[in-house]
Amino acid sequence: MPEDSLNFDVRELAAATGKREESPAPAEDTPKRQEAEFLALKSTFTPSRGDMGGGYCVIFEGRTGKTVFQVFWLARPYAEGVLVESTQTWRKFVKELPKMGPLDKDWGAKLQEQLKEILKTDEKKKLYENSTRPKLRQLESMVRRSFEGISQCVFSATTDVEEVGRLELERAKIIKPLPPTQEELDRQKQEKYERERAEAEEKAKEDAKKDGNFEGTIIMCTPLVDPVKGKASSEIVPGDIIGVKIEGEGTSAIVKKYMEENNIEPLFPVDEIKETAGKKFFYVKISDEIRGAITITKDIKIRVKEPIQPEQPKKGLSFMGDMFFFGLLGVALIALLFVIRYFFL
Repeated sequence: MPEDSLNFDVRELAAATGKREESPAPAEDTPKRQEAEFLALKSTFTPSRGDMGGGYCVIFEGRTGKTVFQVFWLARPYAEGVLVESTQTWRKFVKELPKMGPLDKDWGAKLQEQLKEILKTDEKKKLYENSTRPKLRQLESMVRRSFEGISQCVFSATTDVEEVGRLELERAKIIKPLPPTQEELDRQKQEKYERERAEAEEKAKEDAKKDGNFEGTIIMCTPLVDPVKGKASSEIVPGDIIGVKIEGEGTSAIVKKYMEENNIEPLFPVDEIKETAGKKFFYVKISDEIRGAITITKDIKIRVKEPIQPEQPKKGLSFMGDMFFFGLLGVALIALLFVIRYFFL
């Protein structure tokens, strides 16, 4: 956004600046971004001779000198005796500028152009690095002389600066928030995961009550992934025996401990599969009283216990056994015939 467009009407900002002043941010909401990256320059020029006066507030980024907020108020005629203190916060300062008198847009535009010529980018960067009282007095003198040369008025001026943090300007809708850091993204992802798990657990309990076919406890589980021999979650059907990891406290911890102490492998049959909002919910039967709920958000390969195949008869050995049996039977018959012939013939 070009600096020429950063001119705000004080009256349009009064509501926003007034509300937030009464609600300071709590300590926990002031992370590293709240470091004073910006500087607010506040100044009033009141007539010692003449009929006009006013004030301005310019907020700029110290590192780049880029103006992010600017208000210029030129009152004509000036309300005699009204002096806006430049030492107060920039919010209060901006809110009270209209009290100096009615806005004169024509003269205001002329003096504001002069201010732009003085407050160039390099000058603002220098001011951010060195905002001592002598430096402010030097800047104040330059602005006053410039304004007096155009308006033919003689002014008395007061100038002050205020360090402003990024978070404050974000809340005032003056600048956009920075993209989240990787740490913030990780935290948001973890919070979302925990929230979805809690919702899934609650839904599983409600579904179990509605179905009426399960009166026991539902505990949360995660699938055991097997990228090599596993079966895709999209292909798993009720009856498949899958590997799970039991999560959580309470009943979950008791079941997990019992299985470890008794060397029970965590493989359980899939009892039911439900799908909603792009997610799948697997229910495994851990016991007659306990079921495990698993949330599947993407297609993964899950460890599956292969069914035991019945043992096939060994054809080679069976055939040889049969031949041996019939061979013995033949020898016995021949021997019987010789005995009959010997005794009866």
